[in-house]
Amino acid sequence: MLLIYLDGFRYSESLYEIDLRERTIRVEEELKHQRELMQEGFKQMEKRFEQVDKRFEQVEKRFEQIDKRFEQVDKRFEQMSLESDKRFTEMNRRLDRFMFWSLGITVSCALFVVTYLQ
Repeated sequence: MLLIYLDGFRYSESLYEIDLRERTIRVEEELKHQRELMQEGFKQMEKRFEQVDKRFEQVEKRFEQIDKRFEQVDKRFEQMSLESDKRFTEMNRRLDRFMFWSLGITVSCALFVVTYLQ
């Protein structure tokens, strides 16, 4: 019979083999448990990535809506610009007409005064 000293204890060869087998089985079970935990963690990470993808899709949709709104605002500004250009053109035309009539009346009055004073 062979005696083995381990951790300050004396073991026989058969007890040592049994103890080694039990430890091996415990280590294998713990490794299996760790593998299961890792797989569960990977599944949870996959779910989180899917949630992040959904959030990115929602953000992308919001950006598309914002782009549409900006396009509408741009169209409104273009319309406002065209309308203000039309109004300024009309005001310029009215001012030209007013200046023409004012000059005509002023010249007429001046001629009348000059003619009357002679």
